[in-house]
Amino acid sequence: MIDTFQCLGRRLLASGFSTSFLNCSQSYVYYDLKDAQRAVKEMGERIAKDGLPMGLEPLVFAFTGTGNVTNGALEIFQLLPHKMITIEEAKDIKSKPGPHKCVYGVMVEQKDLVCKPGSSEPFNVKHYRENPSEYKSIFHSNVAPVCNVLINGIYWDERYPRVLSKQDMTDLYKDGQKNLFAVGDISCDVNGSVEFLEKTTTIDKPFFSWNPMTNEATDEITAEGVAVMGVDILPTELSVESSKHFGDALLPLLKKMILNRHDNDSDYLHLPAELSNSCIAQNGSLTPNFEYIRALMERTAKAVHHAIRDPHLLLRIQGHLFDSGLINQILDVIEGLDCHFEVEECNVTPSISGAARIKSTLMIRVFSDDDDTLDNALKKVTLLLDLIDSAEASMQHFDSRVQTSSDSKASTGKGKVSILGEKEKNVLVLGAGMVASSLAEYLGRSKHTTVTVASQYENDAMAVAHNATRGKAVCFDASRPGDKLRYLIEEADIVVSLLPAPMHPIVAQECIALKTDLVTASYESDEMRSLRESCEEAGITILNEVGLDPGMDHMSAMKIIDDVHERGGEITSFSSVCGGLPAPEAANNPLLYKFSWSPIGVIRASQNNAQFSRDGKVVKIDGSDLLASAEPFDAWKSLHLECLPNRDSLVYGDKYGIPSAGTIFRGTLRYNGFSALFHVLKKMGLFEQEETRASSWNEVLEEIRAKRGFEDLRSFIKYCSNGDKDLAARTSGALEWLQMKSDLPVSDPSSVVKSFCDVLEQNLQFAEGERDMVLMHHDIKASFSNGSAEHHTCQLQVFGDGKMTAMCKTVGYTAAIGTKLILDGDISDKGLLLPTSKSVYVPSLDLLSKEGLVFEEHVRHDNDLDEAV
Repeated sequence: MIDTFQCLGRRLLASGFSTSFLNCSQSYVYYDLKDAQRAVKEMGERIAKDGLPMGLEPLVFAFTGTGNVTNGALEIFQLLPHKMITIEEAKDIKSKPGPHKCVYGVMVEQKDLVCKPGSSEPFNVKHYRENPSEYKSIFHSNVAPVCNVLINGIYWDERYPRVLSKQDMTDLYKDGQKNLFAVGDISCDVNGSVEFLEKTTTIDKPFFSWNPMTNEATDEITAEGVAVMGVDILPTELSVESSKHFGDALLPLLKKMILNRHDNDSDYLHLPAELSNSCIAQNGSLTPNFEYIRALMERTAKAVHHAIRDPHLLLRIQGHLFDSGLINQILDVIEGLDCHFEVEECNVTPSISGAARIKSTLMIRVFSDDDDTLDNALKKVTLLLDLIDSAEASMQHFDSRVQTSSDSKASTGKGKVSILGEKEKNVLVLGAGMVASSLAEYLGRSKHTTVTVASQYENDAMAVAHNATRGKAVCFDASRPGDKLRYLIEEADIVVSLLPAPMHPIVAQECIALKTDLVTASYESDEMRSLRESCEEAGITILNEVGLDPGMDHMSAMKIIDDVHERGGEITSFSSVCGGLPAPEAANNPLLYKFSWSPIGVIRASQNNAQFSRDGKVVKIDGSDLLASAEPFDAWKSLHLECLPNRDSLVYGDKYGIPSAGTIFRGTLRYNGFSALFHVLKKMGLFEQEETRASSWNEVLEEIRAKRGFEDLRSFIKYCSNGDKDLAARTSGALEWLQMKSDLPVSDPSSVVKSFCDVLEQNLQFAEGERDMVLMHHDIKASFSNGSAEHHTCQLQVFGDGKMTAMCKTVGYTAAIGTKLILDGDISDKGLLLPTSKSVYVPSLDLLSKEGLVFEEHVRHDNDLDEAV
């Protein structure tokens, strides 16, 4: 990406535009990545301050691919003042006059790249990947006309249509559409997806120009062509990071490699596991671990191609395939039966000396027109797995010959994939946010469960999936669910949605249509409740509110309430509070808060209307005044806490079966002083969705101050603090600490609150070694017909650790446990469920206690006897 900035700068200069991109050197010039990032940020600050030259159209960068290379390019791109937009929005902004003080990014999806001629059906990614020859490229007509820079990171081979062919570019130029200035082809496929990548380039000559009208490539960047960057050894330009990563891995092994003898074929076996397992050939011969390569070479020589619709078995085998020699024996069996095969996936993780052995994965399709031969192949491979204990292998298989109906869930084919005769379970996790890792870890403990994590960002999905024994990562943009959501749910036995709550009804509707159970950790909305009848008719379970709050609060409270009711008592007062906070030693900033979940979620929650009852009187608080209603909370006296009312507490009279209680209150905990400061920031306008013309935060504050009619920022802050000088000073100090009184660039000029959230997320993250903390406290009073009374308290305090945050533990484990109980049949009720019923909370609390999440309960009877329960 950094080299492409320089490439773009030269191309724009050839057209008469001098831009800041020229000042961005190639990556190798910088000492390290941090130095390079600093330079890009400085370039961005110049663009934000001075804008791009008048007469230059808004610059749109189009990104293809969803893998590591594209995500890396995006990471650098997003250091500039930028706005991510859709293709349709890109068409609209082209008419905007300059000077432009930001750049624009477009994520190009596969449906934007290709279409199936003559088909009116929605784009189907699965069908495209299986039948690429039936599709044609539409990038040249759909994206290229609005694109100025193409960052190409997409996988491509000869089966697929090109992103941009030479003829496409020639046609565009003939039509006068010469707006594509530069291409950064990170994939470096010569004459591949970008056909006019005529050659890979070098670090000393990184760019060339290709003229679509003459089909000629020259080293000189001119205004008559497209500037192309195709360096195929980009990691070497950041030599510090590349060298350190490789050196750290190699140095501990180097001495043993040098001192080891290499005379005999078996000498390599005396090397550490990292080296011996990586030794492909010794003295001119393949080592036993890699004998399978011979079969692959012979298969390639035969060049037999099979369509996926031909009769075949798909085998997915996981174990110590190489160390044990299992892979060689499997291929010998398949070849001995004269079957053809195609390797779909082969993931090999090297063994590390002294560390636990990690299993490899092989996915292979075995083809034969003879049914008996395929049956025999399956039996023999299964027998090998049983015989070779050292492989510790398991296998799933899919038989393409088994025809299934798509009319009902019972016949979708789930369950035909088996692991040594046991049914495999597939859990689909939508979202890879801050609490997903614990959920994947818990559900992924069983080798019989595959946890598929779907996220817009591949790196996030892979990081979460890595926590499961059998984890799988897929790219999925929840803002554009389409056919891919349906396909993912079809493959799942149960879905866990960790997406934003407004997305849940969309997911639920698909789950109902496909008769797949669903779990969420969010509050059950009216829209979700409207699906109750459809859910019951489909015969599925949708379990909502299984997280921390809501979730663990329901379970622990209902345990006490049900016990009181079963003994003939009545609840007279109910109060429940919860909060996710930094541990006291980590509350080291002006807001006394750090984020282990989305900042926008905290801001939205701080503006909800609230109502509760206290001593028989209903108290209503408007969302605009919520932050001003905080009161001290002293259950943990040393922590100096405050409490805010949490939404509508009155509904819990019916939900918990306590309608006659004089007090019903639910609240949110914060450190004392948070709410007052946050309220000032809100009154200043930082929670507003409105657009800003400013490019830096000091300009934003001045813009807002001027709109409100104040002469200076100091008087504006004092007014928003209701004249409280101490609070005004704290607010001013907080803005200073957040760098919002500086030239810090605004990340998204279209939204003040989104940009403010970016500032909060950047500055209020937990540092390495810092802990978060979760607090929950119930105060419940009960009376009985014999005149006696009880006062119950129940509390939970959980700290994060080096492995996961307290919020991740409490939300993720709770949702995972609800999911497991449904999967295992321990929750069999159908329809919309909440964890307020015994069938849910009793087994859930038991399993949570085994994860160390234990509530401390006390009851004080009317005779003041203090008894620990």
